[in-house]
Amino acid sequence: MPSKGPQTFHRVTTLRFHLTFVACLVPVAAAAVWQKGPTAMLVIGLAVLAAWLSDELLRSLRKTDEPRDWAAPLWGLFLGLLMPSHVPLYLPVVGAAVAVLGVKGLLGGSVPWVNPVLVAWAFLQAGWPSAFAPSGAPAAAASAVDLRWTDWLNSNVFSWINVQLPGGYLDLFSGAGRGPDALLVESGCLWLLAATIVLLARGYLPWEVPAVFFLAFCVPLQLAGGNALLNVFSGSFLLCLFFLAPDPSTRPLSRGGLVVFAAGAGLLAFLVWTWGLAPDGIGYAVLLMNFLVPWFDRRFRRKSLNDFRAA
Repeated sequence: MPSKGPQTFHRVTTLRFHLTFVACLVPVAAAAVWQKGPTAMLVIGLAVLAAWLSDELLRSLRKTDEPRDWAAPLWGLFLGLLMPSHVPLYLPVVGAAVAVLGVKGLLGGSVPWVNPVLVAWAFLQAGWPSAFAPSGAPAAAASAVDLRWTDWLNSNVFSWINVQLPGGYLDLFSGAGRGPDALLVESGCLWLLAATIVLLARGYLPWEVPAVFFLAFCVPLQLAGGNALLNVFSGSFLLCLFFLAPDPSTRPLSRGGLVVFAAGAGLLAFLVWTWGLAPDGIGYAVLLMNFLVPWFDRRFRRKSLNDFRAA
């Protein structure tokens, strides 16, 4: 007889879920290599390779026959994108080992309840702070392409709402206006946004997290006189906003929990970015909220089984 238990099935497997994320992030990595050169490829490649080898070592130590789901290489790709191109080449290896062997290995199971990428990133930030210098503002001299398109947008689009976009921001958006200390992910903002459109359309990301996170960060920043446009396209903000904060294994299950989680992460990000000592504190804000996810899941109990949590 067929089971009448509260079971659900989704055609998207964990392997396909992670491979889709990897495929969407490949253009971002390619843009970083195009902008920063072969050293960017080396940093990203070492992070991915070290994460994969660490996962194979962990599987061997555990003597497990669980199917491979490509979570570890995806973590390595995230970690590589969160680094500048000039970091010592042992840092991607150390970070990947911390993410896989430290977080996944010590917490047990196949899916950690805290984000291993952010734990490894925080470990590297604390141990080697000089390798993560502030990425800074747009280049002082905007390119001719930037100035031409900025003038066109100001004349034909922004003039309708009485706004004038300063020069240099299109270079920042495209990655051309980044300094040598910029994170690799900052070179691919355009492709990162394109990837989020694909993932949101496929239902792989909950829209509540980026929407509430964005508002909770930008509204107080604007009220405090900050530059929301600059901060959104700087540092790790977009990667945390669309990928690390909505991570299905470390976010709350319920819609109410998602909203509170995202609002708290956005407000903490505003506080850390405005008054904190770290050059890029977005990851700390998300990581701190990760520790509260078990409480959110108990406080905002789900009433149905229609949540898709594939990783």
